[in-house]
Amino acid sequence: MPAKYKEIADKLMARIRRGEIGAGGRLPGEHLLAETYEVSRSTIRQALAELQHAGVIETWTGAGSFVRYDGALLDDQIGWTEALARRGIETQTRNIRLERIVDGPLAHDLGLADAVFLALDRVRGTRSGEAISLERSRLPWRKGFGDVLRDGLKEGSLQRTLAALDIRSIGGSEAVALARLTAEEAALLGRSEGDAFLAARRTVFGLDGAVVERVDSLLHPDHFKLQFSFGERPK
Repeated sequence: MPAKYKEIADKLMARIRRGEIGAGGRLPGEHLLAETYEVSRSTIRQALAELQHAGVIETWTGAGSFVRYDGALLDDQIGWTEALARRGIETQTRNIRLERIVDGPLAHDLGLADAVFLALDRVRGTRSGEAISLERSRLPWRKGFGDVLRDGLKEGSLQRTLAALDIRSIGGSEAVALARLTAEEAALLGRSEGDAFLAARRTVFGLDGAVVERVDSLLHPDHFKLQFSFGERPK
């Protein structure tokens, strides 16, 4: 028997497909949905996260940031590989690190008692070979990560790997600053030491409030930019 939130996600999906909620239409609020389906708001949030992960809906909060690549808005909740692919942008991702590490300073920064993490470093590039980003993901160690080390990422995607382990995120925070490439970073990106890149630090949380991922990304400024929103989306 599927989990309750999956049942609700399927029902909402059916409503969308029947046209009861049209393209661009706003779903009822969490409180109303919880009353309608007689479940908790946390269950509703899980159902909405399921629909968002499937690319069926967008979620809008009081404020947010959205990544654009060459002018195309990316839904980075589904992972950049898939988000770029949905925009018709072909990229190649090279994993340069996938291992179990111990990082005391990071655990302290995140307020975690356990300093064990799954470390994943990736260089993303265009089909022509131009490197456009360097991404360093650190995920607090969880059951199932041992299998990831043995078998690799599911279909080459971290997001699909986490979904297969029933690890889902609902939000987080992100900060962006200007950074100068170190010699090591420049070598990985095929650039010159000291070149300016956008440095984004993103911390993602799950439904239970636990940290799912900390990812530090270096983004090619000729391709990426951050777009910020505030307030509510008009109906």
